[in-house]
Amino acid sequence: MEQQDRIMDGDLQTLGLQSILKMLALSGKTGKLFVTSGPETLSISLRKGQIVGLHEDGVSQPDILGMLCLLNRLDPSRAQHIHDLARGDFQMSLALLVERGMMNPNEMQRRLEFQVTQAISHALRWVNGRFAFHRQVIPLESKMQPLDVDSVLLEALRQADEWEEIMGEGVTHLTRTTVARWQPEVSNDVRNLGLNQEGIEVLCLANGELTMQAVALALMSPEARIARVMARLLELNLIEVVDTTLETELQGNLSNIIIKSQYLLAQQHQNSNPEQHLLGLINTLSACINDLLAHHGSYARSLRGRGKIPSMEIARYLERRFVPQLQALAQHQFPILETTSFHYGQLDCNDILTLNKVVKGEQLEEFYWDAVKGLVAFMRMVFTELLRDEVGNSHVGRQLNVAWRIFLSEIDHEIQQYQIYRAHRNTQTSRGRENIQPSSLGIVQNWQNPAGATGDMWSPDTRRRSI
Repeated sequence: MEQQDRIMDGDLQTLGLQSILKMLALSGKTGKLFVTSGPETLSISLRKGQIVGLHEDGVSQPDILGMLCLLNRLDPSRAQHIHDLARGDFQMSLALLVERGMMNPNEMQRRLEFQVTQAISHALRWVNGRFAFHRQVIPLESKMQPLDVDSVLLEALRQADEWEEIMGEGVTHLTRTTVARWQPEVSNDVRNLGLNQEGIEVLCLANGELTMQAVALALMSPEARIARVMARLLELNLIEVVDTTLETELQGNLSNIIIKSQYLLAQQHQNSNPEQHLLGLINTLSACINDLLAHHGSYARSLRGRGKIPSMEIARYLERRFVPQLQALAQHQFPILETTSFHYGQLDCNDILTLNKVVKGEQLEEFYWDAVKGLVAFMRMVFTELLRDEVGNSHVGRQLNVAWRIFLSEIDHEIQQYQIYRAHRNTQTSRGRENIQPSSLGIVQNWQNPAGATGDMWSPDTRRRSI
């Protein structure tokens, strides 16, 4: 930006944003005003003293289509089509909604105006910072009709005063960047919760992804008002504030566990002996389960915010949470799991791992096979429970679920390979062919490529890992 284009700059403590905008409006200036406070920067485009555009650095464009879907004001299939065309652009999304008759032009103008007013209201509260005005051609045409500075300032000041009021009421733990989500126990039928319409709408938008700023924009309601509603929903224990730092750490930890488990699983391909292959799967599954349990001991909802907790208390919590599920599986489906136990919050599978000292041959293989199926079922239960407890139905939760399903598909593939081997062996036995080598998974020549199989049964990803 050329230095000679800058015709005014200074300190916000000397000249506040309200006064700057009034001066530019009165003199009918055309150009762009930059206002910076700490890491935040606001740029306001003016043409002949009227506001024609605004941009907040570091603030992502709100997903108005997704928010309207959450409010049941837009069909998701139509929203997806418009989203693909608009490529996430807020103004283009509104324009396409108007073009297709799903929004009237007045609503589009009100939404664009509210977005400008909302941002300026926030910037009016900045005490420290700098400003600079540059004469230059406005590079981007806005879908918004030009706004009168005095009208915008009047509404922005009113919203700023409301925010000061809620700060006086002690609602200081909520900011415009606060993200909230439903508590896991909340029912999907929000109509039975005794909330007014505004409370229901805020609750519908508390999906763990939208900031309070975005919620206010979706409802075209001042951020202070949304903060009051959120505070009430927090009191009713219907929502919780998302700790983004904690969730980033939590997500990284769980992702590492999944990657480690995938690596351990890939190592099992070198085992051609069926017993050793099953034993390797048991080791992989038990290691994954114990990593998940250790993770949950650090991130369980009921253990958060309590400082350093004694390890025995964490162990007792994990046992209360998961031992009943393990016992139910042992009693109703997989008796082999009765040989497992919890020890200091970890699953002890030592009796299964040392079965070869007392059991041999086909009986040992059968025990191992039952153990694999039982541990897979228990591992699924542990992951489902800890994800529901720790992040609920959130964006992070859905991302982790995708990675987890990929890992489970690899486990399922291993199980399917063994089932093919068993089916082939049983067929051979039933035909009286007793010459199968018991020490090899080679139902014929090669476990990884049985004769008679059509095509390569290993997925490309699995084959790459086994090379």
